[in-house]
Amino acid sequence: MKRAFQQAIFIFLAARILLTVWGIVVPRLIPAPLGPDAVLRPYLDQPYLDSGPAGLLLGPWQRFDTQRYLRIAQEGYAHEEDSVFPPLYPLAARGLGTLFGGGPTANLLAATLISNAAFLGLLVLFYRVVAAELGPRFAPRALLYLTFFPTGFYLLAPYSEALFILLALGAIWAARGNGRFFLAGLLGFFASLTRLTGWVLVVPLAYEWWRQGGKGFLLQRDKETKGTKRVLAEGLAVGPPGAGTAVFLLWRWWAGLPAINQIYQQYWYQVTGIPGTDLLRALQTMFLGGPARAGEFTLWFDFFCAVLLIVGTIFAFRRLNVTYGLYSAMLLLFMLLPVSELKPLYSFSRYVLAFFPLFMLLALAGKNGWVHRLILYPSFILYLYFSGQFFLWGWVA
Repeated sequence: MKRAFQQAIFIFLAARILLTVWGIVVPRLIPAPLGPDAVLRPYLDQPYLDSGPAGLLLGPWQRFDTQRYLRIAQEGYAHEEDSVFPPLYPLAARGLGTLFGGGPTANLLAATLISNAAFLGLLVLFYRVVAAELGPRFAPRALLYLTFFPTGFYLLAPYSEALFILLALGAIWAARGNGRFFLAGLLGFFASLTRLTGWVLVVPLAYEWWRQGGKGFLLQRDKETKGTKRVLAEGLAVGPPGAGTAVFLLWRWWAGLPAINQIYQQYWYQVTGIPGTDLLRALQTMFLGGPARAGEFTLWFDFFCAVLLIVGTIFAFRRLNVTYGLYSAMLLLFMLLPVSELKPLYSFSRYVLAFFPLFMLLALAGKNGWVHRLILYPSFILYLYFSGQFFLWGWVA
């Protein structure tokens, strides 16, 4: 535990200090309009922080989804387009923000602190998971690859990424590492109230239950291993991730909000389709041209990330175990369901961060020094480039 915390705090501080300095330097090196603009720079009626300590330290993070989380924290779901974001993260920001006096700036500070604390906790937990599954020598590399993945700066941004991944990894490890299915179900429940993808945890948790005793119970064998009632209760305990999503969807219906698929179609130009459609559309645009994000470097990188996730999911089954493979496969399927003529593979590079089995696989591959450098050096260069783009209101993911 001590080693895990030492490694985690070192990497956390390195990333935190780097991004703080980078967020101050980039806007001064590359002057760009940063003030509110309804289309290009939507602050969504949140105050524009451009002076004092708040402007220096928090202002660079007032970008894109951050503003939606803050608007939810301030106004609830008064704007229907915000209702695709589950409530746990913005409500936590509002709750903690009251300790700083309340209001938009306090909520932004609170959201940043929550993400940073979650990221530090994620690093500690991920180190322990990798050390247990692969061996201690692989854990530092896995942390490095996750932290400095090109979109890894989102783990320190006022986004829900770090909190979701911490809860998802915690749920799987509680079940797999310790057989604590009640804790796993609770963490999965909170994960599904953090991001819509949280429901996929039902599948790997159910498999772990089956592997650790549910199979014998259902096949009328070994009923006395843990006790029939306990095995049955643990089976029911894997359901809360799905229940969390169901509760959120039922609440939206009760509140009279449009169906989520309507919101995505109207505001994000996405519909549910055949998985893989966006991959073909992206290929067509990349090589033949077209209206779908034509000429955008992010499209090429999102396509690379999609291929990386497909390959990583296959190898998760082969090199890790079925639990991590099922988690990756279900998450990937959910991500490939939305299709868009204008925005294929939208934000794929950010969603990669939730695929923690991928970074375990990269840690295995990185035991070769040349492979390690091939992974880390380009990743870190893109990390600086994408975070700089983000600070300048350039779309990344």
